Amino acid sequence: MYENSTYSKRGDARKQMHYSPNLLSTINNAIDNCKLSTIEYDSREKGITIRDIEPMAIVYKDRKRHLVGWCHLRGDYRSFRLDRLNLIKLKQEEFQRRQDFNINDHQDAPGMYNEEEYDEES
Repeated sequence: MYENSTYSKRGDARKQMHYSPNLLSTINNAIDNCKLSTIEYDSREKGITIRDIEPMAIVYKDRKRHLVGWCHLRGDYRSFRLDRLNLIKLKQEEFQRRQDFNINDHQDAPGMYNEEEYDEES
């Protein structure tokens, strides 16, 4: 059902500062169903890159939501800011959850910020 799920903001005429609820839905489908995903990510350092990742979790880091996943390009866990994702496409291929993944290694400490601050960012 979710093999062909895709989110893209390419059709937008202006650069968006926020992301669509469709993006969150697509990412959650990938995480829940262990679907290998292809992302197009706009990095300040490297520009636009296309990567295959194994999505693990959505976390808060530096007051922003991030997708954490195993990046096949880098061979390590990487964090991707949701507002910099241009596209995510779920593949038919599934992956096995990695036993060494610890969500606490990738997110801000609980209680670090007030909930109201997160609401303003979303």
